[in-house]
Amino acid sequence: MGSSGSKPRKANQHHLPKVGSKENEAYEARQRRKEVFGPLPIVVIAVLVVVVFLAWIAIT
Repeated sequence: MGSSGSKPRKANQHHLPKVGSKENEAYEARQRRKEVFGPLPIVVIAVLVVVVFLAWIAIT
């Protein structure tokens, strides 16, 4: 089975960076963020935290 006749990779499939490299650490950080926050971007969550904090200050 040679690679010359194989299908090209799909867009979401790629080679992983070498373990211990800066690219690997960045990749792992991105993966952890995706697992923790799911589809919500970090900016939306940060804005919600700030709004809740300001509302808490205004109420007290």
